[in-house]
Formats: sequence, structure tokens, C-alpha cells
Amino acid sequence: MQEPAQPQPRVAVVYPIPFGEDGVFGGGERYALELAKALARETPARLVTFGPSARRERTGDLDIRIHKPLHYIHDMRANPLSFGFLRDLWDVDVIHCVAWNTLVTDLSVLWAHLTRKKVFVTDVGGGASFTLTRRLPIGRWVDGFLLIAAQGGTQFAAWRDRWSILLAGIDTARFRPDPAVRRHGILYVGRLLPHKGIDTLIQAVDPDVPLRIVGRPYHEKYFALLQELASGKQVTFITTATDDEVLREYQAAAVSVLPSVNRTVYGDTTELPELLGFTLLEAMSCGAAAVCTRVGALMEVVEDGISGFIVPPGDTAALRDRLRRLLGDPALAARFGAAARRRIEDVFTWERVARRCLEAYAR
Repeated sequence: MQEPAQPQPRVAVVYPIPFGEDGVFGGGERYALELAKALARETPARLVTFGPSARRERTGDLDIRIHKPLHYIHDMRANPLSFGFLRDLWDVDVIHCVAWNTLVTDLSVLWAHLTRKKVFVTDVGGGASFTLTRRLPIGRWVDGFLLIAAQGGTQFAAWRDRWSILLAGIDTARFRPDPAVRRHGILYVGRLLPHKGIDTLIQAVDPDVPLRIVGRPYHEKYFALLQELASGKQVTFITTATDDEVLREYQAAAVSVLPSVNRTVYGDTTELPELLGFTLLEAMSCGAAAVCTRVGALMEVVEDGISGFIVPPGDTAALRDRLRRLLGDPALAARFGAAARRRIEDVFTWERVARRCLEAYAR
């Protein structure tokens, strides 16, 4: 006798900042949006987030509910104060928070605990200084920690028995190679911030090599430094690129670089400047050879010597050497690019991530 089908869980994905003009064009913001969209293709799902005006939107199967917060604690976009959003968690079975160390996650976990709903946490980095975790056992009430990568689980070490690894996903139908486009030069895509190590990349690139830097400047002093370092080189800054323009940049690049560092040019240190490197995944899906630094979980993305190269963070000489090898050998760059595309198709798709989530919810 055939077993009855299990009912689909209704899921609310909660994240404090929307992706886009009303929020931030960042990897964490995109992760929350794309995860919610992938879940919505498998089960009823909504994205709950916060912006300058309250409204509802729909993207494909996904219901997006944006709340206007009462206040941003310490003026941090990552820490909105709101209680009205809890109404959107009333009629769901699973609450999935895509940030830790934020008040909205604390309140979501408390709400789930009080209403006996399942609650899960994925942390994409960042966070805020004011949370409830220092006064309440928030982590004890979380059903599972669904990590992007094991390297991001340090703060959840006390609950290691509740870990699952999700990784990240890419829309491989959209982010795909274009055989009609001639590949050339080097590409960086991402926010223009010191921990991204873009200064190291500019210094590593030879003067006659085209380098395109695509991203929004969120640090005025650092952006000025990058422009100074680029003087006399073929460096182009593109700070207002649309999603379609970014896609074309990926498809035209011979090499995509994510040069993130643990220690910035200003001496600031961060243990985990990257998890998986969302923009690097997108470039690899478009068939670009990849070069990254040995930080976070980037070693789980790039297979050194197969789909790209991995270099020590901040090592200008090593980065220059790998870039010269790839640009000097187009056949090698093309072989790495094809392997990068296969790597994404085999491991990093949103369909796979959504199914890992549903399996974790069921457990």
C-alpha cells in the first residue's frame, strides 16, 4: 500500500535587508532572496524583510513582504526593530532566518519557541552589536543550523549536532557561458570594501592587462585608494552596473578573481572575510576561470589546478604569477572555465540547496 504524501511545509525566510536599490547589492542579501525563490518553487514560501516603505511584491512563486521598521538600532540596516513582521510568521510551519546576531532573528526564534513552530538559522555573515543572545538562550531554541559552509559554524560550535551544510546555489540557466562572446582580461565583481582585497588585485595586474572592477563603493577612502593604485593601468571601474550588465561581464571575462583578505590595507582583521563567494560562483557558472584566496570556504568552491587557482591572501606576487599563467595560456584558461561550469552544475544549484533545506526541515 502506497504511503500518503507528506504535506508541504509553509516556509517564511526572514532577512533584515532586501537585495536591490532599497537595500544592499550584496551576497548575503542575494543569498536570502535566491534561497526563498528556490524554496518557493518546491513548497509554499515567502520572504519577510525590511525596507523604507511597507509593501508586498511577488516574484514568480515567491511572496515578498517588506516591513517598515520602527527604528534601526544604532542606525544599522542589519538591525531593524519591528514587531509587526511577526504576523507574517503566524500561518507558516517553518521559520528560516538567514542571519544571526540580529534582533529580527532573536524575535523570530522566540516567536517560534512560543508558538511551537520549527525554526532554522543560516548565517551569511555580518550582524549587529545589539541582540538578545547575550541575555537569552536563543541558540537552544533553534531546531537546526543550516550552514553555508562548515567554516561559518564557529559561533554555533555548542550545537554542532544540529548542523547541516547547505552550500549556495546559482541559477545556471541564467548564469551560463555565451560562446559568441570573446573572452579577455580580468574581472572582479563585488562590493568595494577593504576586506575584499581589491588593492592587492590592482597591484598584481600588469599595466597592459585589462581589469574591470564591478561593484558599488561603500567605503569612500578605500575607493579613492583603488583609483590611485589604478593610475597608469588599464583598470575600469563600473559602479552602477545592472544585473544584466554584470552577467555580460562574467561571460566576457577570461579570469574572475576574488582576492579577499584577513588583514586589510588599513590593518583591520577579520577571521572570515568570505564564506563561499557568491560572485565567484556566478562567474564560474558563466565559464570563467577562477582565482581566489585561501580564506573562508573558498577552497570548497575552487579546485586548485582544475577549475582555477588558490593563492594566499594578500600575496601580490603569487596572485600576479597565477594571472600571468592563465592570461598567457588561453587554452588553460578555457579548460579551467569549462571545469568551473561543471563544478557549479554538479554541486552549486539552488534546486540542490532547496532540497537540502527541505530534508533538514523534515528531520
